[in-house]
Amino acid sequence: MVEEIVRAFESDIESIPLSTIMGETYNERIMKLCVHIMLGLWTRIALETGQKLTMTPYQYSLGIYHGQMNWVLNEALNYKDLPQVELSGTYGKRHALVAESYNKKGEEWMRLVFALDEEDVKGKPLPMNYLLYDVPLTEFAIGPVLDAIKDALPKWVETIRARSEEPLSTYCKESLEFVDP
Repeated sequence: MVEEIVRAFESDIESIPLSTIMGETYNERIMKLCVHIMLGLWTRIALETGQKLTMTPYQYSLGIYHGQMNWVLNEALNYKDLPQVELSGTYGKRHALVAESYNKKGEEWMRLVFALDEEDVKGKPLPMNYLLYDVPLTEFAIGPVLDAIKDALPKWVETIRARSEEPLSTYCKESLEFVDP
């Protein structure tokens, strides 16, 4: 069943109209692509598991759903100033897939991380980031992003279905690099 979800996700992503994703900057185009990926994941997970994860910014401010896994992005949104988009859920502890742009030594970078609430500091949960993908914006490529997500997706779906953070948490700790927030 999980393998079917991964295959369906691959098919969903292949249907993203890459040639129509335009933007004035690398950051704008890449954030639009990341939003498409997150909207596809949000929809696929909701359809296959019955669980609706939380998307930030809100999914319906990012795009309009036309059915059949077809999202049209909201072009009124300023994607070049959108620093991150995340898809999160809480099963025991909060977990989120985060796509974010950031500045590293004067250069713009893009990374995907799983942020898992693992520790409490002064009574508040502290997310720990586990790296899926991290490159300068100019080197961003969809293939490696999809591969990274596909590798983690089975454990993420297992977490959602079991309503337990354990499968994803174990995967992240054993397979991914911990990075500073």
